Amino acid sequence: MTGVSLMDGVSGLSYGAAGPQDLGADECGRLAVLIDERLHSAGAEGELETVVVTGARHQLVLRVLPGCGDPLLLAVALERERANLALVLRHLDLYPAQEAA
Repeated sequence: MTGVSLMDGVSGLSYGAAGPQDLGADECGRLAVLIDERLHSAGAEGELETVVVTGARHQLVLRVLPGCGDPLLLAVALERERANLALVLRHLDLYPAQEAA
């Protein structure tokens, strides 16, 4: 992992970050909202769960964590040569967020 950030999924307000790579909390939040809006306009039902963006050297995983109020967005940046994307996605799915009652 080269960076991780936890942010408000709507406003992009960062609650915390670690690692040398700045993930741009505001940009990640806008990207997740844009993708979610486009999916709904295309007829998709339900809420956005995970977005994976891959590049030649890096990968970005955005995971929506629903809860009370605005959802949280977890952004994880990975070095493509050193990370196992499937394992990262599996570990993120081991701890599903609990929906608010």
